[in-house]
Amino acid sequence: MRKEMKVLFSPKGGISKELSRLIQAAKGEISVAAYAFSSKYLGNALVTAMKRGVKVRLILDEDNAKKSYTIDEWLIENGIDIRFIKVKNGCMHHKFMIIDNTSLMTGSYNFTNDSEFRNYDAAIFINDSALLQSFTAEFTRLWSLASPVSNFGGKG
Repeated sequence: MRKEMKVLFSPKGGISKELSRLIQAAKGEISVAAYAFSSKYLGNALVTAMKRGVKVRLILDEDNAKKSYTIDEWLIENGIDIRFIKVKNGCMHHKFMIIDNTSLMTGSYNFTNDSEFRNYDAAIFINDSALLQSFTAEFTRLWSLASPVSNFGGKG
């Protein structure tokens, strides 16, 4: 596979559209580690992918997920496999998505409307196998540390 990289910037730089395109093209698995997830646009894309048979897993920072603006409860109600991670004296601040173990998005971009329309953020899209391997290992490590939905108290 030839290494390819694309960098997009927000606000209004097309990051969510590129993510949606990759999600729509997914055939096997999508793994997301996110400090914040409140974009209904991207949430709908993930739910649609899951309904067509793509395995979708999402890890969220537990403290941030308790905030009212997140859509974690809506994602759970729609069948997305979510786990929450609690970091003592810190947070899970990752912002990455792995699609079919062939594409990676990472950067400062949160999966939120603020990141898409207001904030100055960057998203790097890359298909480098060494980077994918590292991020997949990190996702697997965090997934094993995170609590399933049934152990999460919901918004407080």
